[in-house]
Amino acid sequence: MMPRLATRPKRESWSRAEVPITPARPLVRPAPRSAMFFPLVVLVAVLPGLYALNSWDLNPPGPWWGLRGLAVLDGMVVDQVPAIANVKPMHEARAFRAVAFQPPLYAWLEAVGLALSPDLDPRATVLPSYVGGILVVVLIYLHGRLWHGPGLGLIAALLMGFNRNLLIQMQEATPTTLGLAGTLAALLCYGWHLRAGADSAPFWGWSGTAASTLLGGLSLGLALMSLGGLGLICIPVILLHQAYLHAGTPTGGRAGRWWLSWRNNPSLIAGAVALAIGLALAAPWNIRMYATYGSQIITAALAPLTPHSQQSTGLLGRLVDLAPATLPLGIYAAVRMIRLGLTDESDDREVVGGVFWVLWLAVAALVPTLLPSGPRPALGLFLLAPLNLLAARAITDLASREIPIRTLTWLAPATAVSIAWWASANLRGAMDDLAHARADSATALGLHLALDLLVVAVVITRGLDRWARRRDDRQRQVLGGFLATVLIVTVAAGIKEICFHHKETDDLLNLRAMILRRNREQPFDLVAVVSPELSRQSEEGSAPGGRLRFILRSALPHLNQLDLTSTDDLLALPKGQRLVILAGTGQRLSYAVQSRLGLEAIHPGRSGVLDAFATATVIAEKRSK
Repeated sequence: MMPRLATRPKRESWSRAEVPITPARPLVRPAPRSAMFFPLVVLVAVLPGLYALNSWDLNPPGPWWGLRGLAVLDGMVVDQVPAIANVKPMHEARAFRAVAFQPPLYAWLEAVGLALSPDLDPRATVLPSYVGGILVVVLIYLHGRLWHGPGLGLIAALLMGFNRNLLIQMQEATPTTLGLAGTLAALLCYGWHLRAGADSAPFWGWSGTAASTLLGGLSLGLALMSLGGLGLICIPVILLHQAYLHAGTPTGGRAGRWWLSWRNNPSLIAGAVALAIGLALAAPWNIRMYATYGSQIITAALAPLTPHSQQSTGLLGRLVDLAPATLPLGIYAAVRMIRLGLTDESDDREVVGGVFWVLWLAVAALVPTLLPSGPRPALGLFLLAPLNLLAARAITDLASREIPIRTLTWLAPATAVSIAWWASANLRGAMDDLAHARADSATALGLHLALDLLVVAVVITRGLDRWARRRDDRQRQVLGGFLATVLIVTVAAGIKEICFHHKETDDLLNLRAMILRRNREQPFDLVAVVSPELSRQSEEGSAPGGRLRFILRSALPHLNQLDLTSTDDLLALPKGQRLVILAGTGQRLSYAVQSRLGLEAIHPGRSGVLDAFATATVIAEKRSK
């Protein structure tokens, strides 16, 4: 008899077949392509500035802000003006006083960084500026994504993150980037409020109008506590945009009561609430300072301390310096947005956002004329933000072929001229000589080279236009080459800036390291700085000035600096562990004086500009015994 195979009962197989089989799900749900833009934006915002921190500098007014942060650690949390008692030279005291009258948010953040850093590291004073620059790049991306999409936002963030002007401010201990971030955040919250109202979003919740109003008020308060009244620069931008949105619409009331139409405008009501929140955050400190110092704080707010090396130039010169490679693209996009804004009747999101950027650009261009003594770096970056957004709009429209490629016949030569003007100091000097009737042979040569460059650019552009006129593949190559050149020039200018190292800052940091090492071995009892007489010091003199004072204050916070005008004054100093620094040209400490004072060199400076001496080790050991 043959063996039989075992079989399952039919009921059991039916019951297994009735169990539904669920499809296999991935361990990690795939994200849409648009979700990958934000990590790239974070890298663009973090990496250039992070590398730039290796070459940070102590250019004024950075050292005065550092001294103000140290004053906060000494207990002067609200008012740091009394710390001026430790600053004896008049020009240095005047500079510190101008900085001490500015809003204190940056000084508070500096104090937090200094308290957490080892030995009050001066690099901690630059971290708030670096974080502010990161926020600026991220906010530019959010502005672009809000009105046009993540692609435009990524391009705008790339143009902003590698811009040399932003990287310069991220290397300095000033509240410029922090205040700009607050202003950009307030404008972004206004855009969120408009979008939430158009999409009928709920009042409460993260996507509601209440959240955007609250965040806008906090952002405005951040700007006011960083840059003072300059943070209110976003208000005329919002008012002009509201006037554009409601132009030609009936007010709903009688003709004589048009001023009451704001009651039916939720954006203006939300803006008023945000303004009240911002003013409420900034009012206590300003009221306290005004009650103490009166109108002096208003005078300091209208004329903040800025580097004297910055020269006042016209609007076109400032635009070329801000964005030489993308200026023609930004101007073309602005003109195009004006034309679309005047003809559009459907309230298209991209058109509304483009008009918003144009109005932003117009206000930023006019403010320096109305406020000539305002902070030039902050005003320049506020002008750069909408210019980069408009340039990114032109790049995306060119890439999507919404703008005809024949536009490059004048865009490419204009871009070449803009880059040449920015890169060539001789060309700028020739035009300046011609404008001021100082023309000579060098002026003629510079203008001849500029004309040759323009002719060559036009001829090459015309030739490429004829070569790619009826071939789409060739047009794509020309367009890709032009856009790649614009991006490469922008990125290369930023990389060149972050690779630049400041020798003066390196010398001061090396001096500080030597002082800390010597102070651990034998603590100092006295710090004396011999600097030139005030009559021989100019505002941009060779003496380190506030830089040296900040370095010494951070290295030896328990000692006050003695300011001397001659090496002969060293003979009257009391005995003890001395630290003597020669600051400025023409200062020499003879060997006889060194031997009489018992000093030895611990840091040789650059030709006597920054020489440091300390009590000899042998003498210190004898005194200790």
